[in-house]
Amino acid sequence: MAADLFVAEPFEPARTLNGRFGALAGTLAMIVAACSSSSTPTPPAEGNGVNDVKAACQIRMGWTRTSTERCIDCVVAAPEPQCDCEQFKEFAGRCRSQEEARRAEAGCTASVNDCTNACAATDCACIDACYGQAARCEQLAGARDGCVVDVCSDVCR
Repeated sequence: MAADLFVAEPFEPARTLNGRFGALAGTLAMIVAACSSSSTPTPPAEGNGVNDVKAACQIRMGWTRTSTERCIDCVVAAPEPQCDCEQFKEFAGRCRSQEEARRAEAGCTASVNDCTNACAATDCACIDACYGQAARCEQLAGARDGCVVDVCSDVCR
């Protein structure tokens, strides 16, 4: 249950919330609409937390409030752009730099993302193994995942 929230792409609704597509799609749509004209300054960059894909997955497995709206909002919004709206402003943009770095990495291919999304959400070893020959992608995904764990642990634990 806890790891259902976050695999390779926290904003790929059909894959990351295992059936919670409607809630996530609505949340993401509100973020995009609210953030598209945001004038709020970008919050200070967050650190990379555990800075490791597998360790971040294992931490998420201990979360007990993963199906709450607030936890879902946090996991989805943290790597997205900063937002003025009340619902997301506490989380949105706080892991954006890590997500942008991951997306810019050539080794973070669709096949890596497809692999991680095909893993059972609670199978941290499977998720970790998907990075095989994509060491730089794994490093950048670990930074993003670690950041999201840091930002969202209080509302998801």
